[in-house]
Amino acid sequence: MGRQARILALQCLYVRDVRGSFDTAIVDWLCADDPVSGAVRRNAEHLVAGILDDVDRLDAVIQKYAPALPVELLAIVDRNILRVAIYEMAKREQTPNRVIINEATELASNFGSESSARFVNGVLGSVLNDSPNPGADTLARLDP
Repeated sequence: MGRQARILALQCLYVRDVRGSFDTAIVDWLCADDPVSGAVRRNAEHLVAGILDDVDRLDAVIQKYAPALPVELLAIVDRNILRVAIYEMAKREQTPNRVIINEATELASNFGSESSARFVNGVLGSVLNDSPNPGADTLARLDP
């Protein structure tokens, strides 16, 4: 999964959290301002669909590793970067977890607050330390 697809997925998830719903019109709207290739769009849509299918489980994992605040009170950007990264760690065996964490930290630096990168890196580092055998069952193993 490329950076452009992650950014588009993050934007879609952000809009979904603000609006309370998601549909492909959001992707059309986002791509109208910043056109991407068909492959990037398909990858982002696939990523968003997978995350939305597992959002409750992803949020439970986030809550387990970032218990100071309820997930719904986390910054929208941070929450969605964590959703994307944890989903990828669980479902995308071909991408090394360290790459996923580095990408997430970079996204947090670019789109989040001053402390977002440190927060995201810390949460994902804890997730990684708790899942020594990554793969398709990682999300199930991380369930609280």
